[in-house]
Amino acid sequence: MGLYRIEWRDGIAEISLACGKANALNPQSLAALSQAFDQAGETGTRGAGARGVILTGYDRFFSAGFDLVSLYDLNRSKMSAFAREFDRVMLQVFAFPRPTVAAINGYAVAGGCILALACDARLMPDHVGQIGLNEIRLGLPFPASALEIARHCLPMEFVDSILYGGQLYAPLEAMSRGLVDGLTPCDVMQEARAVCRRLAEQPPAAFEAIKTSLKRPAIHRANDTLDELRKAFVEAWFSPDGRRLVGEARARLLK
Repeated sequence: MGLYRIEWRDGIAEISLACGKANALNPQSLAALSQAFDQAGETGTRGAGARGVILTGYDRFFSAGFDLVSLYDLNRSKMSAFAREFDRVMLQVFAFPRPTVAAINGYAVAGGCILALACDARLMPDHVGQIGLNEIRLGLPFPASALEIARHCLPMEFVDSILYGGQLYAPLEAMSRGLVDGLTPCDVMQEARAVCRRLAEQPPAAFEAIKTSLKRPAIHRANDTLDELRKAFVEAWFSPDGRRLVGEARARLLK
């Protein structure tokens, strides 16, 4: 099936990512994600693209965030290019004109959490998985896309504690902090289909106009700081503390 699979149900595109170990984000998985959303938005035999999109992962992983194992060895130029592409793809998902629902089937960590937050609704099983933004524990600041998506999606009273604390939350804790919109005791895809259908029943032009208006300020803020925050991220990645902390996390993954 390659790095992703799309299944169509009543005009809804169900994108299942299968991009290697833990659906970690690297140049290949970002390209697959972008291609999948391009495919879902295409006008063709299905009319004006998907009525809505459900995004999920495989096994116990929605996405474990940056692929520290492979990204650690990139030079400064290639890491900057990866960070630029991360910004582009996250904003592509965030701005997708149709309803998007993240069916968080397990772990959604760091960049994987941002990917979930980029969707319009987030659902999670009530008994499995963790979600959170732990970039600070690796000595890393947020790229512009990640910062503005988090600031747009998270309740104001929890943004600081989530970004400063770097914790990962179990489902009930995640729900209480606004990281997810709903929990289900059964198949998360079943609940995601119901939510996506309800959103997709709205007149599409009105939905797109409202979504664009709601998200425009966050997108403008991100675009205004893309270069500045990408440089800050890359500097932190190659700083002594960044190399040490990322290297230690990478070593744990290699075990």
